[in-house]
Parts: sequence; C-alpha cells; structure tokens
Amino acid sequence: MIDDDPDIVEAARVMLEAKGYCVLAAYDYSSGFAKIREVGPDLIILDAMLMLNDKSGLQLPTELRKEPEIAHIPILMITAINDGQSGEEFSPGTENENLPIDGFMNKPARPEELYRQVRMLLEMKTSKWAKKNSL
Repeated sequence: MIDDDPDIVEAARVMLEAKGYCVLAAYDYSSGFAKIREVGPDLIILDAMLMLNDKSGLQLPTELRKEPEIAHIPILMITAINDGQSGEEFSPGTENENLPIDGFMNKPARPEELYRQVRMLLEMKTSKWAKKNSL
C-alpha cells in the first residue's frame, strides 16, 4: 500500500491483516516504486493524491506499466477527492488509457468494500493492462 497518510495505511493494514493478507507500506512515490520493484507484490493499493515533487499517485500506474517485471500487478486506486468537501469528483473510466488501474474506491475505505476489491483483484492475478502494454 502506498499512501502518505500513516493513519490510512494503518487502518487498511489492520483490516486486511485480520483477513490473512500481508500488507507492506510505503509513504511516498519513490519509496513505493522501489518497494514494488523489490518485492513484486500481488496487488498495489495506491493513493491517487500521493505527491512527491512533480509526480503524483496518478502518474505511478503509467510508470509501473512501463516496467515489464511489474506491469502485470493489479492496481487498486483509492482517493479522498470524493469526500464531498472538495467540490470535485473523481471517477476514472475503466478503459482510460491515461490511468491504467484495475480498481477504484473512495477513502476512507469501508471494510466490506476494501475486502471485495482486494479479493477480486487478487483473483484476477494479472492486470488487464499487462497485455495492452506488452504489444
């Protein structure tokens, strides 16, 4: 899980570890990218609004899909933009070439929705974007 809010990471960790999942965390773009390369996780849970200098969480999926060793990993993107307070809505299309993710949900994550998304993406095993980027 890559999110710059340690409280969000810890809440998700508790929820997911209670269901038997192993959760590794990174709190910024560069350490998240490095950890993904090092570990090769089964799933990436990524904060859309993660920021580091001129890069954001919205850019990370595209960068990951360029790396053949990790391009297959499904990505679940989460965001608090849809919290009703910012006045903005974020709703990426499932076939949006500019945001190659496999799932999307709002923060804070409701446990049942988080479990459902994680289970679905882990069963998928390979991102739907892996084949598109290997051509």
